[in-house]
Amino acid sequence: MSLKEHRRRYGLTQEEVVAEVRKRALARGDGVIPGLNQCTVSRHENGHKRPGPYYQALYCEVYGATPFELGFRLALPGESSDHEDVDRREFIAGAAGLAAEAAFAALPVPPTRRLGDADVARLRQSVVQLYKLDDQHGGAGAVYPLTLRTFHRVRGLVERAGYDAASGRALRQLAGETAAKAGWLSFDAGRHGDARRWWLEATHWSRLADVDSVTILATASMAFEASDQRRPREAIDLATAAQRIAGRAATPRLASLLLAREALGHAGARDAGSAHAALRRARDLAETRRDDDPGWLAFYGPANFSLHEYDAAMMLGDSAAAEGAARAALALGDPVAYPRNQALYTIRLAAALVARREIDEGVAVASQAAAAAGALESARVTRGIVAISESLTPFTDDPGVRQFLDRTRRTV
Repeated sequence: MSLKEHRRRYGLTQEEVVAEVRKRALARGDGVIPGLNQCTVSRHENGHKRPGPYYQALYCEVYGATPFELGFRLALPGESSDHEDVDRREFIAGAAGLAAEAAFAALPVPPTRRLGDADVARLRQSVVQLYKLDDQHGGAGAVYPLTLRTFHRVRGLVERAGYDAASGRALRQLAGETAAKAGWLSFDAGRHGDARRWWLEATHWSRLADVDSVTILATASMAFEASDQRRPREAIDLATAAQRIAGRAATPRLASLLLAREALGHAGARDAGSAHAALRRARDLAETRRDDDPGWLAFYGPANFSLHEYDAAMMLGDSAAAEGAARAALALGDPVAYPRNQALYTIRLAAALVARREIDEGVAVASQAAAAAGALESARVTRGIVAISESLTPFTDDPGVRQFLDRTRRTV
């Protein structure tokens, strides 16, 4: 049945649907939805405007139906679209988000019974799904509001559900991990103030859970953000603080990541000796995977280590070393599991080539990155392409450069 048929089946007016949608948005902690009114519902029902993934999820809650039952489908190639249309990546993100939320629907309503190990395991799979969605899509689209809803639901369970001490610690740790993911998504979307607030929220829940892993994750993330925003001394302090918290219990790969984050701070401070020393210590450790590695560390390995080498080299003005590191990252990366990271590696290589005045290859590689950006929702990727475009403006006499700049102005 269509949206209109479901509404009539429930005996609701369009105004009543608006009220129900608003009620569910407020229950999720999303606040008031701007622009939602009877006209919006009418346009969704009559096919004049496809509801985006966020509206789809709310309609599914109102009518207790699946996306398929409500007639939601993928946009076909070549169909016109605007900011609310459902393209393929948005639909996938929305559908995966609904799957992640299914874990909450299956949980008992307090106080019917206490949460047990199986409930916590199901919740953890939802959080794992958020990490996968971030790897595939980035932080600027549908994944972020889903992450916020997940955090508020876990926090609500901590406050209202029944559980034993072990399940309570696990719930608090999940709240911290979800807050840390919200921080990373905010950073990826370019919202640095939000990112830092979420990472501080994550450390709060880490203390409540009496676990260090989330604090280490949040502190290492803040170190990376600090170096990205040209606060090198803060980056060094945060990276070394994370190392102190991890102590001797740090696995080799975790130790490698924290050393690489420290190296970025030293490079930003123009301390080449300390930066290279930290990178040398981190290099061999990056390849060692162990069963006791933190789950959130899955993204880090030789490819991501090479990304840190690239960033350090560029900060130190060594574009030749940066080019080599970018090529290594591309060769070692996994474009299927981590398409956003692969796009970032491509952007890094293009930037290094332009810095070395290898304009033809730089434009060719930058074109690949711009094409990949269309399937992602990452402000970091977009900013990288814009930065390459700006660095190419002195070379507009080159027809290839002009064509690239014209194309990116239209699409990025």
